[in-house]
Order: sequence, then C-alpha cells, then structure tokens
Amino acid sequence: MGTSQFFGLMIGYSGLTAYQAAENTVANNVANVETEGYTKQYTNRKASDALRTYTSYGMQGTGVTVKGIEQYRNLFLDSKYRANEADVGRYETQESHMIRIEKYFEDSSTVNGFSTIYNKFNAALEELDKNPGQTSTRTAFLGAAQTVAEYFRNISANLKAEQESINGEVKTTVERINTIAEEVAALNKQINLIELSGPKANELRDKRALLVDELSKIVDVEVSEVPILNEADNNKPTGANRFTVKISNGNTLVSNYDYNTLELIGRSEESKYHQTDADGLYDIRWKETLSPFNVLADNLSGSLKALMELRDGNNNEIIHGKAAKADYDETEKKIKFTAEGITDENLEEMISKLNIAEKGTVIINGSQYNYDSWSVTRNGSSYEFTLNKISFMSNTGEKTEGLQYKLKDTDNTIELGTAVDYQGIPYYQSQMNQWVRQFAYRFNKIEKTGQDLNGKDMTTSFFQWKDKSQSGLQEFKEDYGNPESFDTAQERTDGGPYNYYFLTAENLFVNENIIKDPRLMSTTSKDGDVDTDASDIVDKLLKIKDNKSVMEFRGCTSAEFLTCILSDISLNSMSAKTFKTNSGNIRSAIQSQKDSVSSVDDDEEALDLVKFQNAYNLNAKVIQTMTEIYDRLILQTGV
Repeated sequence: MGTSQFFGLMIGYSGLTAYQAAENTVANNVANVETEGYTKQYTNRKASDALRTYTSYGMQGTGVTVKGIEQYRNLFLDSKYRANEADVGRYETQESHMIRIEKYFEDSSTVNGFSTIYNKFNAALEELDKNPGQTSTRTAFLGAAQTVAEYFRNISANLKAEQESINGEVKTTVERINTIAEEVAALNKQINLIELSGPKANELRDKRALLVDELSKIVDVEVSEVPILNEADNNKPTGANRFTVKISNGNTLVSNYDYNTLELIGRSEESKYHQTDADGLYDIRWKETLSPFNVLADNLSGSLKALMELRDGNNNEIIHGKAAKADYDETEKKIKFTAEGITDENLEEMISKLNIAEKGTVIINGSQYNYDSWSVTRNGSSYEFTLNKISFMSNTGEKTEGLQYKLKDTDNTIELGTAVDYQGIPYYQSQMNQWVRQFAYRFNKIEKTGQDLNGKDMTTSFFQWKDKSQSGLQEFKEDYGNPESFDTAQERTDGGPYNYYFLTAENLFVNENIIKDPRLMSTTSKDGDVDTDASDIVDKLLKIKDNKSVMEFRGCTSAEFLTCILSDISLNSMSAKTFKTNSGNIRSAIQSQKDSVSSVDDDEEALDLVKFQNAYNLNAKVIQTMTEIYDRLILQTGV
C-alpha cells in the first residue's frame, strides 16, 4: 500500500516529465547537428529514492528523477586532440610560408631565376671575351651584370618583406592568445555562477572547449579542472570548479577568473639578432612579470613557434664562445672571447659567412645585452671577437652601460643573437650574402689586375655596395695581403680594405661610373699598352662560374648556388608537408574517436526520439489508467 492514494499518478507524472526532458534534449541535439564545437547531450535519469512500506515486499519505487542534462565528452581524447593540434598548427604554418619562399627562388620557363640570369651573365661575358673592345658588347655585359645584382636585391627585399609579414602574424597571434585568455576567464565565471545552483552550463562549456582547441593550435596547452571544496562544510564540493589553462611548458595563462597576458617588444636598430633583419621584430614577454616568453624549446610546437622559426631561424649558425672575468674591460665596457666551431683558414672567408648584426644583441650568461660595434682578430687557427660598448636594457626600457651581473672567473657563455634550429629567413639571407660577397670579392680582385680602354689601371671596384647612412655607392679598397683583423667601426669610418662584410644581397650594385662609361671596365692586363682585342682578364672572370679553385660555394661551383639553396628549401618544404600530413592523419583519427563519443548522429537521435516518445506514451497511459481507477474508486463507490 502506497504512502498516498495518488501515489501511482505521481510515478506516472515523474515518467512524463523525465521523457519530456529527454525529448527536448534530443530536439536540441538535432538542432545543433551542424554547430561547430557542439557536444551531444543526454538526460541523466536515475531511479527516484524508494520508499519503505513496512510490508512483506519492504520497498516500493517512486518513479524516475532527472539528475541533470550531461554531455558525452571524453577528456582524455580532448587532451590527445589538443596535443596533436599544436603539431598541425606548426607544420601547416611552415608549409604555407616555405611554399612562398620557394616561389621567390623559382627558375622556370616563365620565371627568370638565378640559373637563367647567371647563365645570361656568363653568356654576355663570353661575348665580351670575343669582342672586348666594342662598346656595344661591353654595354650588353653591363646590363647582364646589373640584372644579377638586381636579382639578389629583389630576392632579399622579398625575404625581408616576408619576414615583416611573419612579424605581423606574430603580433596578431599574440593578440589572439590574449583575447582567448580573457574570454576563457569570463566563461569560467559564467559557468560557475550557473553550476553553483545545480544545472550544467553545457553550451558555455562547449564554447570554452572550442576556444581551448583554437589555442592548442597556436601553442602547447595543458588544461585542468578541479572541484572547489567548501572547507567549512567537511570539504564538500560547492558545485563550482577551478579551470586552469597552461601554455608552453607550464606557464599559467588562465587560472579560473584570472588571466595573464603577453606583450610585444619591438627590437630597436641597436638590438638586432642578424645583419639583414627587418626593423622592429617583436620579442614576446609576460606583461605581468616582464619575463621572456619562449616558444622555441625543442619539446614545444604550435603555429606561433613556426612563425618564430621562420622569422628568426638561423640553422643554429651563431657566433658563440666563452670568456673569463678578466676578458671584460670595465672602463671601455667591452668584452672579448674566442669563437668556437669556426674552422675557416682565412679571415676573409670567415667574414664572408658572418650574418651577425653590426650593432646588435649578445647573450652573456643568459642575460641580454646590446653592443655598439665589434671586431675580430685572427690568432693562429682561432678567432677572437671583441664586442664594444656593452649596454644592458632593463625590462622597463632603461638603458645602462656595462654589465649588470658579475662574471665568473672562467667559462662565461657568450652568444651573438639566439640560436634557432631552423632554416628560416635569416638563414637564406645569410646564404645569399655569402655568395654575393665571395662572387663580388673575386670578380673585383680579378678586375683590379687589369687596365681600362684608356690605358689606366683599374683602381675602382666593379661591384660596389650602398650604405643607408651615406649617399652614393661605397668602394671596396682591397689589400691583397694576409688580413689578420677586422673592425666594423674602423672599416666603416676609414673605408678599410676588408669591408665586404658590409656587402649584402640587398645592397649589391654595379659601379655607376662604369655603367656610364663602359670603357672604364678592364678586359686586359696591366702591360702598359692598350690592346682592345686582348681579353685575358675576361678569361679569368669566366673561370668564376665553374672553377672551384677560383670560387667555391658550399662545395659547389658558383653556378650551382641555386641548387644548394633549393635543396635546403625543398627539404624544409617537404619535411613540413610530410609532418603536416602525418599530424593531419592523427587529427582525423582522434577526431573520429571524439565524434563517436561526442558528435550528434541523425540516425541515433531519430531512434532516441522514437524510444523516448514510446516511453512518454506509456507513462501517459499509466496516468490514464490510474485516473480511471481513482474515478471508479471515488465517484462510483461513494467513498
């Protein structure tokens, strides 16, 4: 016997309300079948607490209770998906930019690239060899030479523009990280306000998960959610949760309602990492603590890391070494050290490979400083660098001369710039600079052993360079002795003989005076007599193309420059494409697993709708039957 005359009606009513909620949930699932980030929901139905009847059967059921509307979500699959998304973001970004970089070096039937232009240059040189005294032949060759110089200037400009574009993407990406952090913190508060009163904020949870998924493609993400306990009530759950998001090796981005932000600091002209870097490249740091934000660690991934690799990647090719305490001059604010890992046998060759900034950044024992100029001295088989006017830039932007931290007696680490283990834009700029310097040096050296058609010794350089700080083209004053030292400050001031360091792909030009008067180019040796038909100088110039003893670039001839560069680019491009495909396949597999748990399936929802409709109808039938029983009991028995 029940506790109420209408006990059966109440049981039927509980079924009606439970399955009406279930049908409404199905309707919501179907309505969101194409909604991005939506997670399938279900009614969490439990049998209501049974009542003790003090009869032989003891307990009697009281119907059904809906505990809440829950989500089908697997947190383990979420974490796997997000870990893989970082790789997807990284390799998608690498591939898209490497394709563009590859386009810059394209050489095909429709695009005149290096091989085509350099072959035309040497073909014009061969024609000059046949008719060295004709002005038309000389003019044609000078046009080909200008095209070679223009080619390198254009490629360098394109790469710098690409670097600036990537820098802009870094800015946009960091701003998006900050926006996501703010939105997640706001959602945490909204979710807890709702769930403190009982119901689950499922739609808000979906929105938050979608934001975290987006973030995981940018940087590595760790997510945790733990209940907030009430210490005053035996540590019982309050219904609210603490949601935390950490990025890039455990840096807290969001801690429930609080969030940290990143800020961008543009590098000044005095704090460049590489000689050909664009101005104002951004470094990233935490706004609250002013500490650096590093995304380049080996164990990290994400699109932001890819952008930094592409923008700053130098293939780990930096000048580094160790210094002792005694190597620092407190009065002059300069420090010297012996470079490690350099095996070149002559200073000129070594300088041709340098991509360090004239004024730039040096890392001393992990702290960042600026230097005003540098010099290098050859000492046997080693090279000793001196960095002048060391200054320290505080987190607040205050500049102080000298070292701010005491040096150890020995083994203080010195790094010019930051080693980035990727062949990014600085690497390709450096490769072009290296080729241009070697080519211009050898061409000028041969030219200066001859005389022009006026019978005068060739004293000016055929290839020259343009300095932003000075008007006109700058001369190379070669001295073919054995150079033992090089000083950027002295070379710039005095126009010293070994200033090919200042020549880069972006400032290579042909001597303007020779362009105006082709007779000023030398084609014959200094023998005292003018022979317009002599071309022994041209014969030597022709050897630059294919003779490694005259010019060698990375074990190849000068003509094989493009092969070397494209092999690097193709390797990086194919690597990015392969890893993008692999990570994309893993994403698809994980997404399929997630969909099997969380996505809305039309057929499943249709079956559930029929099932819940039948259950609803049966409960309605229960109520109808119980109503008839009560009618007979009350109205027809006179009770």
